[in-house]
Amino acid sequence: MQEVSSLTYALDIGTRTIAGIVLERQADTYRIVAAKISEQEPGAMEDGQIHDVARVARTISQVTADLEGKLGVIPRQAAVAAAGRTLKTTIGSASHTVSPANPIDALTIQALEMQAVLQARESLHAHADASDTGLHPQTSWASAYIFVAYSPMTYYLDDEPIGNLTGHRGTTIGVDVIVTFLPRIVIDSLSASLTAAGLDVASLTLEPIAAIQAVVPVSMRRLKLALVDVGAGTSDIALTKDGIVFAYGMVSMAGNEITEALCQHYLLDFNEGERLKRQFQRRERLNVENVLGQSINPRPEEVAQMIKKAVETLAATIGQEILRLGEGTPQAVICIGGGSLTPYFPEALARFLEVPTSRVAVRGREALPNVEGLHDLLSGPDSVTPIAIAINGTTTTSLSIPITVNGRAVRLLGLSTPTVKDALIAAGIGLRELKGKPGAAITLTVNGEVKVIPGSMGKSAVIRIGNETATLDTLLQSQTNLTIEPPQPGEDAAPPLKEIAAIPPPLTIQWGETLLTIPPEILRNGKVVSSEDIVADRDVIDITPRKHVGNVTKWLQDRGDLADSTPLHYTLNGKQRIYRQGLSIWVNGALASDEVELENGDILQTEPDTEELTIGKLHELWPKELGTDTGHYTISVTFNGKLITLTHDAVWKYTLNGKTTTPNTTIHDGDTITITPTIDSEEPSFILSDVFRAADFKVPDPKARGKLQILLNGKPAGFTSPITDSDVIEIGWIKHTR
Repeated sequence: MQEVSSLTYALDIGTRTIAGIVLERQADTYRIVAAKISEQEPGAMEDGQIHDVARVARTISQVTADLEGKLGVIPRQAAVAAAGRTLKTTIGSASHTVSPANPIDALTIQALEMQAVLQARESLHAHADASDTGLHPQTSWASAYIFVAYSPMTYYLDDEPIGNLTGHRGTTIGVDVIVTFLPRIVIDSLSASLTAAGLDVASLTLEPIAAIQAVVPVSMRRLKLALVDVGAGTSDIALTKDGIVFAYGMVSMAGNEITEALCQHYLLDFNEGERLKRQFQRRERLNVENVLGQSINPRPEEVAQMIKKAVETLAATIGQEILRLGEGTPQAVICIGGGSLTPYFPEALARFLEVPTSRVAVRGREALPNVEGLHDLLSGPDSVTPIAIAINGTTTTSLSIPITVNGRAVRLLGLSTPTVKDALIAAGIGLRELKGKPGAAITLTVNGEVKVIPGSMGKSAVIRIGNETATLDTLLQSQTNLTIEPPQPGEDAAPPLKEIAAIPPPLTIQWGETLLTIPPEILRNGKVVSSEDIVADRDVIDITPRKHVGNVTKWLQDRGDLADSTPLHYTLNGKQRIYRQGLSIWVNGALASDEVELENGDILQTEPDTEELTIGKLHELWPKELGTDTGHYTISVTFNGKLITLTHDAVWKYTLNGKTTTPNTTIHDGDTITITPTIDSEEPSFILSDVFRAADFKVPDPKARGKLQILLNGKPAGFTSPITDSDVIEIGWIKHTR
């Protein structure tokens, strides 16, 4: 009789059969000391899910009793596995606004992924019904599903797909993830069935995970491998890379597809179809009976051709799921399960995945070289999963790992080494609980330009294991106690005005005996403020340098340093202008109006003025603009070798509101004035004799004999000849010669 303490009892509870294995660990090897396979009662299970706990419990009891009869006593705790086909896979998405001022870091990306996982579980729960979960619709997601794993599919930066977010800058980030959950009812029904059979759960895992742990050691999991467990009704998939099992999947097609094709073609019931398939696989003589009682003896090549399409469809369906889960082709595929013996299946799967045929292999008991005993009962690919469940049970590890998060008990699935991130997801903690909320931004209008001022970034949550700080990637052990110090929000944007807008330098001028330093005008929502004032959301800021006479006089009046004056608005030669009625203003000794621009060092003088503004006075205010300072009729000529300038006084025309007027006319608010030079007659402006007004010319003695010669540009001319700019004039006395 074996020592019970050295034995592991494992149960593979399948849809059609229950396999019981008693395993003994011997140093680095395992020995199967007893095994029993019994058929399930009709209606007990369907597609891997227990439907009748009592019927399943009876079959478990029969298997247990048979093994106890062989060994005398076996453990009362059994290692079991949940069927991979019960996994629920869904897509989760999340997006988040980020500051374009900061590069996107790893913590932000991980928090975004976690938010997408939480969205996926909420979506799964929202679409679940009583037949799916076996629970009341109001039951929380945590009661209905257990998180297994996730894998990112696509990242987004400002709504555009991108391969990697790390280091980029933008305003919004997003991600789509594929997430896998296990319905809690699967675990509960397994536990209930064992309890009804007088057993306890020693360990719990998933069938494809147990298989991959047995067939693919940790040293091989850095490779991108796919394990495909092809059963009768479904095919389970597990993928590895970077040392972990990172994705799981299931397709509702398997070996039964081939059986159904044979049944349809040869009019067979299901059992005869299965018999014909096995005869073909074993290259036995093909002989079955159809539903009409007729004996069927098809040729092997005929069967091969007939099942070809069904095999291609099965391979394509499994291949598509592998590519979807793994986001690319694996380096190799390992096939187990009875359905993997389907003729031509490995070759068809290799063609679909576009890998060499040698990279798709069917593995049986030979994949477990460290397991001995009962080769006659457990030998083919269908034996791998039951033995793997037993091997997993010898490690005394369980699928469910207890963790505490902020004092709340959480159970993780130990499908791979769990991390802090897995624990937080299981506890329902996402982006909002990890990232400090940025301070509120404000939007301003500064001199007509819209500006957005961001608030400060918040501080992320601090995760601790005991007294040690942890990251989202920190590995966890059973009974780990996690505490999370809440994140700190950032401060709302509230800068002083001088930090968000360029403030023009002040103007420095002399006003009488006083040196004035005149700041720019700063208006916030129409009211005067200083550059130290704090701005707020939706403020309208206008900043204007005080560099014109009008700005300065108003500033002096607002301060009470200058008596008020009445602004008089008028239009001069098409330009709108302002005059300070009751105040005479000079800049650097010249009469000035509001529009005159001041510079540092200018001298400003002001005096009360009771005289009314006339057109003549207005003419004095704008000498340069009107041409009064130079006259409009000036030419330069060369006279007897010297350059001289000739000037005619301009004749001016004045109009007030469209009517001709005089310089003495008084101007009122809103008047329109024109001041323009004009020509008195149609005669040319300058004649040759005008040069005598600008040049010294000695008239010859009339008593002297000779002749006066006048040349204009080398040609004879007279005193009344018209001249223009740049003409050359020569006048001289030519003596007669005898």
